[in-house]
Amino acid sequence: MTVIVLASALSCRAQSVIPLEGFKDYDQELPDNAYVKDLNNIRDKFVGTWSGTHDNKNYVFEIEKYTRNSENRGLKFDNLRMRYKITDASGNVIANTLDLPDDSPYIIRSSYIAETGSYVLDYQGFNAACGQNGSVFIAINPNDPDKMGLGLAVQGEVYSECDGPDATQVLPTSAMNLVRQ
Repeated sequence: MTVIVLASALSCRAQSVIPLEGFKDYDQELPDNAYVKDLNNIRDKFVGTWSGTHDNKNYVFEIEKYTRNSENRGLKFDNLRMRYKITDASGNVIANTLDLPDDSPYIIRSSYIAETGSYVLDYQGFNAACGQNGSVFIAINPNDPDKMGLGLAVQGEVYSECDGPDATQVLPTSAMNLVRQ
């Protein structure tokens, strides 16, 4: 009898696995305990270390895939997170998130795949309150999987906590090219 009760309890908590590419069909109305899983490894092509130079700054981006557990209704999502290090031409560090913990607000986190095939990530810089925020767009070159484009669409929202001038953007606001390392 105990086995039947346990089996019934477990089946009530069964997890619906939804392919990442089918996620948009749900219009954000996912069943409880759903797992939006990267079954076809769509995100894997972005994973790795990427580097490039833009406007006399050197950029290194480290992208990893992880599973985010939502506190809302037991939902799980396969996502990307991006850390970065930016230096000037002399090697001086402008910004560095490489050693920050996974829960840091300065780690760039995935949001969605755009209709264009670009991947969109949410960004807030160290001076987010003064406008250093927006969406980072990344796209793999269809002719060379070891090349990727990246650009920042600045949201630029300035919050009441800002006690200085509008922040200078450290991520490129025009497209830049990166190479897988």
